[in-house]
Amino acid sequence: MKPHSLVFAMVFLAGCAMSRGPAVMPGGDYQSMASGMEAAQAQASQPGDENLTCDQLQEQMLAIAQDPAFLEHVETAGKAAEKDMAQMQVGKGEIAAKSAATVIAATVPGADMGHMMATAMENQSRAAQGKARMEAKIAEGHQMMGFMPMLMRGQRLIELAAARKCEWAADVDLSGAQ
Repeated sequence: MKPHSLVFAMVFLAGCAMSRGPAVMPGGDYQSMASGMEAAQAQASQPGDENLTCDQLQEQMLAIAQDPAFLEHVETAGKAAEKDMAQMQVGKGEIAAKSAATVIAATVPGADMGHMMATAMENQSRAAQGKARMEAKIAEGHQMMGFMPMLMRGQRLIELAAARKCEWAADVDLSGAQ
């Protein structure tokens, strides 16, 4: 993976982590996540940061971006996103089929009863899927919190590199990560 791609991945993930507004998390998890975020922000700045050269900033950034656990997380998140996209494509086909079924149920006498039962069962199934998806997102948030110190440090390094006008950070847009 190219260093520029790794920098982009770091900025993207830091931006995603920072841009999420306060969410209501069951069981008081929001408070623990907020505390973890504050601790990660406090660890982002280290003594001597202001004296680092562009090459030293890039070395530290690459060390973070090439961390095996971090790379595994990025790969897993990418696969999950691909799966979500595939499910959304399947959903488009289902909409067309359901529209046709609705037309038939509305025009054929007695067909609406079966259609209503199928719709009720589908709604129950979707509610269970929604709950499972929410639990998965909460678990993903907890896992992401483990990487938060690295992401915050990476963001700090990119900010320092941008302030020094380092060549490797010239194309990085920090507006979404704030």
